[in-house]
Amino acid sequence: MFSRVDDHIAVANSAALKAWGLTRATPDPPGGKLDRDASGELTGILRETAKGMYEAKIPPPTTKLRRQALEIAAAEAIRHGVTSVQDYSSWEDFRVYEQMEREGKLPLRVSEWLTFSDPPAVLTRQRAAHRPDDVMLHTGMLKGFMDGSLGSHTAALNAPYSDDPQNRGLAGYEQARLDEMTIERARLGFQIGFHAIGDRAVSMALHAFAAAQAALPPAQREGLRFRIEHDQVIAAPDLERQAALHVIASMQPCHLLTDLRWVQERLGPERARYSYAWKSMLDHGIPLAFGTDYPVEPVSPLRGLYAAVTRMETPGSAHNAVYFPEERLSIAQAIHAYTQGAAYAEGRENIKGRLAPGQLADFVVLDRDLLRATPEEIFKTRVLRTVIGGRTVFAESHER
Repeated sequence: MFSRVDDHIAVANSAALKAWGLTRATPDPPGGKLDRDASGELTGILRETAKGMYEAKIPPPTTKLRRQALEIAAAEAIRHGVTSVQDYSSWEDFRVYEQMEREGKLPLRVSEWLTFSDPPAVLTRQRAAHRPDDVMLHTGMLKGFMDGSLGSHTAALNAPYSDDPQNRGLAGYEQARLDEMTIERARLGFQIGFHAIGDRAVSMALHAFAAAQAALPPAQREGLRFRIEHDQVIAAPDLERQAALHVIASMQPCHLLTDLRWVQERLGPERARYSYAWKSMLDHGIPLAFGTDYPVEPVSPLRGLYAAVTRMETPGSAHNAVYFPEERLSIAQAIHAYTQGAAYAEGRENIKGRLAPGQLADFVVLDRDLLRATPEEIFKTRVLRTVIGGRTVFAESHER
């Protein structure tokens, strides 16, 4: 079995399908699809929740292996100047983070997301298991999945894909059930973020957030900070709707570097106009937070800064067209989204995101001034030192 880099689609050979008991008679699961050929036989392509049919049969990693993986990922992050991460792993991984923290070996700050679809009793117990005021490690928002990805043709669209006219993607929920679950968890005080890439998925997320805001008393609406993760394709009217609901757009500019060669063919020019629409988001007053979606994309924020200010492929590429240049940001706007915007989205802007008295001493030393650098220089910028809580956690060897 091989899984695509975004983990929204996988392909399995016939031996694996047989071992997992998947046959032509196996029905598609809710929110997923088993691809079939013209005769109805399984092709081996499994989309979205269909992957769960085999994932449940794979032995989980040991605690030792989890620890190794998290240490490697944390080292990669701080090497690229990342001082805080908002992570969506498993509860077992969170326990490993706790172990690292107890040993004084957690090198960066972690906000661990919980699973939106888990029962409220489980979520409440997990939230209570760790001090919420811990500045190094705490549980954060609930993450739910509205759809898949554009690369896998599983992002949920209002109209069919331009390059796949029989397909509108896969929605993760029925709207009524989604609204009910969102209201229930918002009443318990959870921040909620929905992975939504297609315009239909974004609209579903906004509908659920509006239902929750209407169901809650005004005092309880404050501080929930609903979020849409990715927010890649949005219908023009939903820009105003998202702004009115004050829903955060948590986006990753680096995705455009991967997608821009094929995404317009997939969406068509009219719908593509409001894809990766960072400037339109800001102009409408939508709070903007940037991240990297590591390990789907490289963890370096500098790559994302380059994407945000150019909307072009990386330097040296033969393909140098600008993807809807009106959506470019200034370097100051992009840095704000990666720092203060990300801290606001986590609900921690009172302690981090800025270099100011009273804020945590988290900062990086770069080899150039980003505000004066050309786009190509931004892309080539090196991190010389990463400091978290006043302690150097990474330094280039010649700078030690």
